[in-house]
Amino acid sequence: MISKKSKIRGARRNADRIIRRIEACTENFPESSSFQYDCCHFEMPASQAFLRSERTPLKEKRRCLQAMIDQAEQLMQIRPKINELFQVMVVLDIGDLWSSQIIIGTEAADFDRFIHPISPNLRRLEQPDSNKLKRDWGLKIPHQWHIKGFREFIHEQDRQVEGEIWFVGEWN
Repeated sequence: MISKKSKIRGARRNADRIIRRIEACTENFPESSSFQYDCCHFEMPASQAFLRSERTPLKEKRRCLQAMIDQAEQLMQIRPKINELFQVMVVLDIGDLWSSQIIIGTEAADFDRFIHPISPNLRRLEQPDSNKLKRDWGLKIPHQWHIKGFREFIHEQDRQVEGEIWFVGEWN
């Protein structure tokens, strides 16, 4: 008899593949032509099934999130030293890891619209404990980065979806 929580074969290999894709996407700083509305996004390059599965070990999910943070830090180090100040933020959607992404914005980018969106169907309550993300997931986040977490409530037509979303990085 197979239990509901049986292992996924090749979970480590799948996570390694995702990490290689994250590294490949963020190897070079994006060209200015790839910025729309003063921002550029790198979404989690993984299958929904793998990241959303309860059978995927947390250890492998954590490795993917840590790779996003590490590569965002690498992007900060290689960003061009031109007139515009580029800021980097990682959005970690704990309820739906597949929605996590790295966002690079110019100085004109309004990161506040990501953190505090205006929507009648969305309500966010700020998490008072900014260390919760590091403690619960064991992630290593650079000391100089901002960390802002929220409990998220999305009202859809006939149901309410609850989640947890974190913004980490460098923004004004």
